[in-house]
Amino acid sequence: MKSPAKTTFAFGSAGFCLVDIETTGLSPQGHEITEIAAIRVDERFEVVGEMARLVRTTRPVPWHITQLTGISDALLRAQGIELRRALDETYRFVEGTPSFAHNARFDRGFLDAHAERSAMPFRFPLECSIPVFKRLIPGRKGYGLPVLAAALRVHGGGAHRALADCRVLLECLKKAHGVG
Repeated sequence: MKSPAKTTFAFGSAGFCLVDIETTGLSPQGHEITEIAAIRVDERFEVVGEMARLVRTTRPVPWHITQLTGISDALLRAQGIELRRALDETYRFVEGTPSFAHNARFDRGFLDAHAERSAMPFRFPLECSIPVFKRLIPGRKGYGLPVLAAALRVHGGGAHRALADCRVLLECLKKAHGVG
């Protein structure tokens, strides 16, 4: 699967979406999505819509993932929806809008692999926000979201919950673009 071409998107000129997922591990082949979230933002970086879905898994959530995210088997049984529905709702939410994820290769890899396994006829057109930060605030030793959040004095970093991470990414983008 090829990565999308480098973005020519100009933040501040049009609306966009931010997407994040939580998973049971690092490999789309052996692990599952536990949560998907997205935020739709207008050209002024103001939130115009949010969605977040917990996703039922077919295997138990590893203990260390529950410790990291707070997402447990009991939570997914009580509030999770089936993967196919979560993927469809997310795709419809972002469809046609420039969409970004921090380390998009990871998120896109999971979303596309699981959509393909679910026989869904789409791929997620996510671009990566890391090159945006490298251009706007060059010379940093790291561009992970918690590191950027700390450097930009954005609170809420490291939550390891999809919607919270989307919100932190948005605040980092706003600060990096001098908005707000």
